[in-house]
Amino acid sequence: QLACPLDLGCHSVVKAIALHVAAMPKKNSARPRTVIFTQGSAPVLVAAEGKVTEYEVPCVPSSEIVDTNGAGDAFVGGFMSQYMQALPMEKAVAAGNYAAGVVIRRSGCTYPEKPEF
Repeated sequence: QLACPLDLGCHSVVKAIALHVAAMPKKNSARPRTVIFTQGSAPVLVAAEGKVTEYEVPCVPSSEIVDTNGAGDAFVGGFMSQYMQALPMEKAVAAGNYAAGVVIRRSGCTYPEKPEF
């Protein structure tokens, strides 16, 4: 939020922060750090190995949004369900976006009995 009033370009600053965090040292050097920033309806940013990839978020009409509580947790659950199976990052982000999109259309952090992912 500091970057916006200073006209530093919010989107490029968020990307730079993601890259900076991804480049930070870590104990397990066997694989690179991956950083994921969700931004509501703005693209999901994935930073790893010196680059940032953007993934569009499917549009949810404001008339369908009931409750945003739990959207981030739902994203993580959907994302991890695919990431832990070593599926492509695009598939993992899509699953995260799907799960968050379902949750925000319902009251409370609830999920339908039969998801359609």
